[in-house]
Amino acid sequence: MSQIVQRFGAWNEIEKLEYYIRRYQNAIVVIQRTNYIPSSAVGFKSALPGAEAKQEDILCHAKKIVPLKKRLYELTGRCSPLSPKWPR
Repeated sequence: MSQIVQRFGAWNEIEKLEYYIRRYQNAIVVIQRTNYIPSSAVGFKSALPGAEAKQEDILCHAKKIVPLKKRLYELTGRCSPLSPKWPR
């Protein structure tokens, strides 16, 4: 049983940072592995074709990871989470 499931109470900042880093990394992998049709609001026509929109979304998630890793480094001296990568 994982450490997070066993304990009670609020997550601390380090656990949240590690969770969101892994979450965004997993989102990038999912985007890379799928035939990509960009999601958009109903009736909205995307200006970007599928491959360009896919790359744009990957970069968007990567930009979210950078500040999280910087903050994790400030708190712990390491920039990668201790938790294992999510299953694919």
